[in-house]
Amino acid sequence: MNFNIRLKQLRQKNNLTQSELADILGLKPTAISNYESERNEPSFDKLIALSKYFDVSCDYLLGVTDSYLPIGGEVLDKDIVEFFDLYQQLTPESTADIRDYIKYLLYKQEHSK
Repeated sequence: MNFNIRLKQLRQKNNLTQSELADILGLKPTAISNYESERNEPSFDKLIALSKYFDVSCDYLLGVTDSYLPIGGEVLDKDIVEFFDLYQQLTPESTADIRDYIKYLLYKQEHSK
């Protein structure tokens, strides 16, 4: 996945407009639009600022790795990364449904023993 797609997913997941994210980073309002449309790329400083703001690695933002974050120095399992990528595309209402369903599955699993 490319930087522009990952940036847009993270921005939307955090319910930010392009202008709001630009303000947070001290950029012009069009900067984020230019990043997301691949007309421009961030400087190293801005890439690091984005990674810190969204709490992800620069490698993740750049598409070097599909691991959102290393866990204890280990790379996340591919299935977890795939699930996370799909999860990021959901609306807040759908993510709440997923959490409820997972709780149901855990309850069912615990009581079937």
